[in-house]
Amino acid sequence: MDQLEAYLMQETFDCGDPIRWWYDKLTSNQWPDLARMALDYLSIPATSVDVERAFSVGRQTVSLYRHSLSCDTIRASIVFGNRCKENLVDDRELVELLRE
Repeated sequence: MDQLEAYLMQETFDCGDPIRWWYDKLTSNQWPDLARMALDYLSIPATSVDVERAFSVGRQTVSLYRHSLSCDTIRASIVFGNRCKENLVDDRELVELLRE
């Protein structure tokens, strides 16, 4: 019997916190493949807000006048901008880098 069949043969129950329940199954090695898949699905954001925000930032980066940027440049610009917004970039270090 495979992992899915073993899981489906159980009686239904309320596990409370499904992420914790599947994590316990993963760490106990009871159904490792099924647990990994369940955790992947359960960790998908319930809304599309993050995706919409990413597209919005991308649209601001790639305007009508900057459409010829390479994908590496676009990616670097978005990542750098995000790190700046989260205060992960030391301004003094950046200024020193640019002076070099």
